[in-house]
Amino acid sequence: MKEVWIYSVAASSDPDHVTCVVPWRVDEDLIFFGPCKRRIRELLRRKFLREGVNYASATGDIFIVGVNGSNQIRSRKIVWAGRLLEVMTFAEADRRLRGDRFKKLRKHRFSPLHVRPVVRNTEFIGYEHMSDEHKKGGEWVFDLVSHRAKGNTQLEGRKLILRQGTAWQSFDRDCCMMLENHFFALGRGISFDEEALEILRQAQKEKKGIDSYAVFGLAANRRANGLRGSFLKIDGDLANRFIAWLKCRSRQLTGH
Repeated sequence: MKEVWIYSVAASSDPDHVTCVVPWRVDEDLIFFGPCKRRIRELLRRKFLREGVNYASATGDIFIVGVNGSNQIRSRKIVWAGRLLEVMTFAEADRRLRGDRFKKLRKHRFSPLHVRPVVRNTEFIGYEHMSDEHKKGGEWVFDLVSHRAKGNTQLEGRKLILRQGTAWQSFDRDCCMMLENHFFALGRGISFDEEALEILRQAQKEKKGIDSYAVFGLAANRRANGLRGSFLKIDGDLANRFIAWLKCRSRQLTGH
């Protein structure tokens, strides 16, 4: 059964380009999703990984769809969409994502593959922060651990070292993923037409004021709801309809 998870790319307000590094377009076929969107990554980690299992091929059809963040011109579009292929820890990503295909991803100053595993006597003991992504304020730490689990680790400069418990228990946000590239805005995003809005209204019957900008309805202050820290999940027939619509609009923009 198809599922569609739609969220707001708060760090990228441009409706026609992805201006942040998460998600990262590897090429026309692949998208890498590293830090950020902690709720989504926590859920995928629990769904596909477990103690001793640091990599899994995704089962089912889960599509993740990003819309641009809020802006003064009140324009909201889909700026990327991908079908989940693989879920893994950052240590597994560091091991698997090598070679020329991933060179730009790894070398970028703000690389979303922003940590590397720290190993002592062949044993994984933590992570070292390697890029400038989420460097400010030490936010990279909370890409890996929740406030609840942070006490199981200790910060040593730019290294986060396991202090007690297991890696699975302590690095409870240690999850990133690869997706099949279904759309990535390179100059033009996908606008929400009436067909898409009708699907969104049916999926959010409790929400008021859904339109082409307030695609998640209105917040209590009557402003467009940005679903901060959360996302909209659509499944069943509505998900099938949304993906069919998305593929059609993507072909119209990209020609394939």
